[in-house]
Amino acid sequence: MEVYMDEIQLGGISAVPATDEFARWCAPQENEVSVDALAVEGQVPEWLTGTLVRNGPAHWGTGPRAARHLLDGLAMLHKFAFTEGRVSYANRFLRTKAYQSLREDGRIGYREFASDPCRKLTQPIATLFDPRYTDNASVNVIRLGDRLVALTETPLPVAFDPETLETLGVAYDPPGRGVFSPTGHPHFDRAGSMISTQVHFGLRSSYRVYRQTPTGFRQVAKVPVARPSYLHSFALTERHIVVVESPFRVNPLELAAGRKPFIQNYRWRPDQPTTFLVLDRHTGELKGRWESEAMFFFHTVNAYDDPGGEIVVDLCGYSDPSLIDSLYLDALSVRGTPIPTATFHRYRLGASGRTRRETPSQEAFEWPGINYGADNARPYRYAYGSGAVETGAGPVTTITKLDVTDGTTAHWHQPGCLTGEPVFVPAPGRGAEDAGVVLAVVFEPERDASFLLVLDARDLGELARAHAPHRMPFGFHGNFFPDPAPGESAVAS
Repeated sequence: MEVYMDEIQLGGISAVPATDEFARWCAPQENEVSVDALAVEGQVPEWLTGTLVRNGPAHWGTGPRAARHLLDGLAMLHKFAFTEGRVSYANRFLRTKAYQSLREDGRIGYREFASDPCRKLTQPIATLFDPRYTDNASVNVIRLGDRLVALTETPLPVAFDPETLETLGVAYDPPGRGVFSPTGHPHFDRAGSMISTQVHFGLRSSYRVYRQTPTGFRQVAKVPVARPSYLHSFALTERHIVVVESPFRVNPLELAAGRKPFIQNYRWRPDQPTTFLVLDRHTGELKGRWESEAMFFFHTVNAYDDPGGEIVVDLCGYSDPSLIDSLYLDALSVRGTPIPTATFHRYRLGASGRTRRETPSQEAFEWPGINYGADNARPYRYAYGSGAVETGAGPVTTITKLDVTDGTTAHWHQPGCLTGEPVFVPAPGRGAEDAGVVLAVVFEPERDASFLLVLDARDLGELARAHAPHRMPFGFHGNFFPDPAPGESAVAS
């Protein structure tokens, strides 16, 4: 059975209503500022030295040729720099071709996630496999070597100056030819190499895995697929790469010949399973396929090889992809629009293809973060996410710490506020897994402004908040980049 995006029913899935405050959070932000010292309540730990850079949409245009979806706004970078308890702030749009087209020409010039420039009906099908890739890199920020790079799900990563946030242009040419969609969430191994997945579309589509080092790319794996699944992230263990296919799939010929934006070509097939493709991390060999019930997801949390022989994969799962429809700007403008929420799902991939799903907690949990440097691809205990505990207040009102071993949770919550992605920063030295701080941007509707929250990662007790000079719009992802020690160069984080 195929279900088109505009036919999805919210039914009985877990959802919370959109609020006026949430719509205000998602409104455009035109101001670009630089503030040497923000007003700080409380005390920022003096050991916290480095920069938090966040990425997300901040302008959607106006009129009939504007972007239609929350995920399609122009990328804006936000930088918080920490020195001896002080916090500075700056923000700046990425100056890309997509930015120029929407801001200066008043129209979308490139194919975005859910918005698309009008095509001419006479355009030959043979040219439609060229999707006019957008360089609107609004999803994530990584450090690759000594450069900071903004990413999205098109093969045009954009480098920017870490001090001024000035756009420096396309950072590197990803491998592969034709039409493909790379993940906005690559992984890094402990030697600093980047591991990423791509979906290649064509008459013979495939999933591909690449390893990037300072000397170039190497293809690790290629798995043919007739109807690719939408892939936003993937999982890594010390021995395996896990590609998770939800039954939200696309016919590549429809994608090429259709008149719809990218994501509207995908179809939800709830009668088909979710499939876990397990690849050898070093040879690329397909070790097996595991199946479970249909679900949709954006983000994996972590994965590891269990000593008992199982492969454990943790992610934030939804009942279906109706979240995508709920984030169209027209829908967000209607108070009470249901916005689906994710929960933490643990999948155990056992012998003989056996799959077991566990749900340690029923609380809403999305935008996950862990002690990445120490625990990614390894057994771990704590994950941090954004959720909701206040009925009727919107989908993201709480920072949650989840003990994945027993499902217990701790929370930070301030009534009326909306919370962004939590980023864990470890304290110096080899302390406990949760020794460090959690950083998150919070929107405070009463002030119509945002603040940066600094929490003790052990109990989510508030240590400090640094007040930004304006509202930071709903954002996607970011990372903390510690200052290198004297004599060291920056490495991928």
